[in-house]
Amino acid sequence: MMDYPKDYKISRLIAKKVIGTLSPAEEERLEAWLKEDVRNRELFQYILEGKNLSSRDLYARHFEVDDSWKTVKKQLGLRNKRRSMSFGRMGIAVSIILLVGIGLYWGFFRKPTEREIAQSIARIETGGSKAVLITSSGDEIVLQDSTKQLIALGSGMVAKNDGHQVSYEEIVGESGRDVLVYNTIRVPCGGEYKLFLSDSTEVFLNSDSEIRFPVKFGKNKRDVFLRGEAFFIVRKDASRPFVVNADDKVSVEVLGTQFNLQAYPNKKIVETTLNEGLVRVYDGKQSVKIQPDQQVVYKDGELFIRRVDASLYSAWKDGRFVLLNNTLEDIMMCLGRWYNIDIFWVNPELKEYHFSGELARYEDFTEILDMLEKATRVHFEVKGRTVFVNKIFK
Repeated sequence: MMDYPKDYKISRLIAKKVIGTLSPAEEERLEAWLKEDVRNRELFQYILEGKNLSSRDLYARHFEVDDSWKTVKKQLGLRNKRRSMSFGRMGIAVSIILLVGIGLYWGFFRKPTEREIAQSIARIETGGSKAVLITSSGDEIVLQDSTKQLIALGSGMVAKNDGHQVSYEEIVGESGRDVLVYNTIRVPCGGEYKLFLSDSTEVFLNSDSEIRFPVKFGKNKRDVFLRGEAFFIVRKDASRPFVVNADDKVSVEVLGTQFNLQAYPNKKIVETTLNEGLVRVYDGKQSVKIQPDQQVVYKDGELFIRRVDASLYSAWKDGRFVLLNNTLEDIMMCLGRWYNIDIFWVNPELKEYHFSGELARYEDFTEILDMLEKATRVHFEVKGRTVFVNKIFK
């Protein structure tokens, strides 16, 4: 069973109070919460006061109530009471759980000061070099902050780190055992990092990505495992094919080439885009080969090939976001990973808006939002590290 945060549990009690389904035991818990802090009672009264109903109900109507009601109904202990309940009361219940439950109710009914707005935006910084190295023994080393510029890995190998990139190198005169020992490089949201593998293959890791790889490759093959997005410049070695296993969905086999691979777990597709050379993409059932400026898309268990400008799909490593008729949902997911922010969709239908264009990856966050706002009828509100996406109705 999910363990809801305290404020989320309180939001359900308030919602039940509004629609009249609060049990005696729940009434006691709500009353205890009201007595804990004078601000709790102020919030409770603010929610129920008549002068705030129009603002609250207007916001409630922005939600997809039909979808939200399925979840809310379970939380409020209701069965088939929807038809006997007016939209207003149902919308209030949904909005209270969504707003109070994530601690945002005050923010929607109180105008922030200029200082608060400036401080809020200031906390959202452009991404930069950030990564964690996880050794075979489970030790975690924060690379960008590490004073260890030379990390001993055993088996005659060391990792050299400069805060922006890490390279795996063999110690001259030492030879290790022919046993594969794996490390992992994990890049958080708001980060990027460059990796040189033991064969001199270059890997550019994007935000919210990780790669698992041998400290030193074996004699017959070079296998690595990717979750997220990376650009590879693979060192040629005809005797040892290089294989990237992407999020347990597809594998990409190469001898020497340059390509971009995006395989985020929360996306329904995996994209392999070839810049140079030749690759084979397979998923256990199908196998296809592509040439430069072609892309293999894995979706719903099928592989599709399409012609593209490959340089646009790897532009992120050169400091550019290139939008190719992307949905606003995909764009905000991308920005969320790079700026380490959360996205809240006040109007879910906005997810399907499409955009094309180019944004600077290291641009100030407010400039990015301004450009998107100018392109269509969308308004963004930034509160803390959360961006609220609103539809402009006028």
